[in-house]
Amino acid sequence: MILKHSRYRNIPMHRTLAHAFLGCACLFLTLPVSAHIHTQVTTGDPSPPENLHIYLLIGQSNMSGRAAVPESAAGVIDRCFLLNDKNQWEPAKNPLNRYSTIGKGGNAQRLGPGYGFALKMLEENKNLTIGLIVNARGGSKIQQWLGEKPTHYWGARKRTRIASQSGTLKGVLWHQGESNSDAPDDYLNSLKTLISNIRSDFGNTNLPFVAGQIHNSPAINEQIAKLPDAIHRTAFVSSKGLTTTDRWHFDTKSQLLLGARYAEQMIALQKKAKDANDDQPQPPADIKFIDTHVHAMAVKDGGLDAVAQWMAERNIDRCIVSPLNHKGSRAWTEEERTKMLAHYAKYKGKIDRMCIIDPDEVKTVAEAVVILKREIKEGAIAFGEHYGKGLVFDDPQNLRLYEACEKVGLPVMFHIDQNKNMVEKGMKRVDRVLEMYPKCKVIAHAYWWRQLKEGDRQLQEHPNLYADLSGHVVVTVLNRDRKFAREFCIRNQDKLLFGTDEGWWSFGKKQKQMNQHYTFFEELDLPDAVRYKIYRGNAEKLFGWGKNEKK
Repeated sequence: MILKHSRYRNIPMHRTLAHAFLGCACLFLTLPVSAHIHTQVTTGDPSPPENLHIYLLIGQSNMSGRAAVPESAAGVIDRCFLLNDKNQWEPAKNPLNRYSTIGKGGNAQRLGPGYGFALKMLEENKNLTIGLIVNARGGSKIQQWLGEKPTHYWGARKRTRIASQSGTLKGVLWHQGESNSDAPDDYLNSLKTLISNIRSDFGNTNLPFVAGQIHNSPAINEQIAKLPDAIHRTAFVSSKGLTTTDRWHFDTKSQLLLGARYAEQMIALQKKAKDANDDQPQPPADIKFIDTHVHAMAVKDGGLDAVAQWMAERNIDRCIVSPLNHKGSRAWTEEERTKMLAHYAKYKGKIDRMCIIDPDEVKTVAEAVVILKREIKEGAIAFGEHYGKGLVFDDPQNLRLYEACEKVGLPVMFHIDQNKNMVEKGMKRVDRVLEMYPKCKVIAHAYWWRQLKEGDRQLQEHPNLYADLSGHVVVTVLNRDRKFAREFCIRNQDKLLFGTDEGWWSFGKKQKQMNQHYTFFEELDLPDAVRYKIYRGNAEKLFGWGKNEKK
């Protein structure tokens, strides 16, 4: 929704504060001496914001702004819009954090780095129009932006999703750390998690992220300085030479300089992304994928036709459809089953299927075996996606299904989350099942990836365990540390199965799929032999498909 604005009166252009401290600023960064480093006042109706370059600014008090707003920074910034409390765009002016969903209000909202950042970005590109989402909170700890209920982050995320209807999220600015200065050791790991969450939520594994150093805290600043080596497409802004009004809060001159430094780092990251052509991801052309995790309306006419079209667009040679308990996805009557099997027959050797039995649908292993034998006879090649709603992973109802699948030789693909096949930290329940049914091949999925250290161990210890690479959780976790991700993939190269977890609700959303499921693994620069195993070789071996199998 676009907000209409009234005209603004002409305001005289004053000699700006940026010029006043130019000599000091040159000690820290090179600023152009042209007269446009000032508030550029809108003199008429602003153009409706569209195709905005959007930036999210989050953190604590220095991001919300505690410095005095000089007269030269009090007007409207030309070609810059601010998301207001009605989630509408209005011409940006200080204080920029006044619409924060978590702000403190009053004098806690003054001049922050967003102003200097906007001026520098607009100076760099005269044709650019930017949108700012400023959602900071003084005194907040990084843990409040993480965890199970990260209320600070949720507000920023919601506003950013709405704002993105008018443009593209181009980067994130983060300035926080004062409240964590007494416990700096785990700060970098927390920052990795925050970046991973943001990139996952907005479907961009390469979203530029710039963090600013704080004042008078060498331990925290040392952690922040490690960020570019720890996570790709990140940078940090030095606080060297900046001055404060008290122990923590940067003064006006330093906030202007800090904002310009943020812009310089953002511009550099964006140039790297452009050079790497990250905006136009494409699936590799040298290999045909096997996608082991897809969902479809297999019972409905045209349901598998949609899958086949999607496969052609994604360079997928073969896929496996997992039924869900949705009408049209799983056959509930014999009539529906007949239709479903006819649809699969049309794509024999191209689209394969799994089968499912809910834990409460059978009372004995023998009963499950009878059902599974029929499923195998009629084309099922695996069991899943096994949910186990409301049950712990090794509940007796689940164990019946694992035992039955071992007896008939069907691999099992399981789902773990907060209320399905539940596990505690360490995933000992998963270990128990793998040990109880060593001949049952088991494929891990979903929140299993959230305990990756234990998952890595389990892949090494249990010959019958595999893991599929589908779903946003996988990219979220692996994207925290790409060096580890590469080593993990090479170490477990015989156990990983390519998949997307796409379905009838997401077919056609090309950009997100390519970013998360194609480009990410290509950027790990895996050896060709490892790529082949992950992209299709392991699936061929696990499901008994020969390279020369007749399609």
